[in-house]
Amino acid sequence: MKIKIMYHDNEQVYQVPYDTVGNTLKRLHITLGENDVLPFDEDEFIYSEQVIVIPKIEARISEQNEIIKFKTEFVPSDDLLDGERKVVQQGKDGRKNVTYKEEYFNDKLWHRFSVKETILIPVQNEIVKVGTQNIIEYQNEDLKNENTVLIKTKFDDENFSLPKVTLSEHDKDLLERLLTGEFGSSFTGAALVAQAIKCAIVYDKYTSMENLISGMGYVGSTNIGKTQNAVDAAKFIFDENGLAVKHRLFYMCTEDYYNSAPENFHSTQNFILQYENVKFFDRW
Repeated sequence: MKIKIMYHDNEQVYQVPYDTVGNTLKRLHITLGENDVLPFDEDEFIYSEQVIVIPKIEARISEQNEIIKFKTEFVPSDDLLDGERKVVQQGKDGRKNVTYKEEYFNDKLWHRFSVKETILIPVQNEIVKVGTQNIIEYQNEDLKNENTVLIKTKFDDENFSLPKVTLSEHDKDLLERLLTGEFGSSFTGAALVAQAIKCAIVYDKYTSMENLISGMGYVGSTNIGKTQNAVDAAKFIFDENGLAVKHRLFYMCTEDYYNSAPENFHSTQNFILQYENVKFFDRW
């Protein structure tokens, strides 16, 4: 039977017996090169007037300079208010020289991959600070009176106020010890906790510190001495009827705990502010 074979653009007609493609090529002493492609199964049988095209894959090497696009890195920052952003490093594109190995099939690019890259100009990523702070400013803590608010936040409720609450000597002593155990290292921190305790008394009608500690889940030790910060904070919130912040507060937890337990109870509540490493929440 007559077949036609086109091998590397050379065309020739042959008279061959009925056989497989592989055996036919061997009979005609046609050996495929390393970059040749046989578009047939060697066990496939030939037929009369068949045209067998054996193309060659040609390998080429090319080089080109390319731009490395800079990326934007977002960095949390408590130096900025929540929602604010600040570019602290401008992004600059880099450049690189890339060596490619290209494979062409029938003079058309079939496959291309990088074999070498050389950095010509390093890329400089853009760095953007993203605000996480809800506190707008701190008031002078020496001005502790009924009109003083220690912290202003973006969530302030200008109409918020709390009535004055008078505690028994026993409960006042327990309050001061609890504030010491919860946040006794800071007057403002202890005042925030004291306000949360006062909110629980006013809104949830607790009538004793023992019941409140149990009901609200406070874990700070009360079997310790008192810091002056805790004593002053209790006096400011309860005796002087001051406010740490113009908003209800009920719950708190450390930032480490909040981040380590993504589906914790606090994440379902109304976040108001973070002071140092402690987050404070209102309930919805």
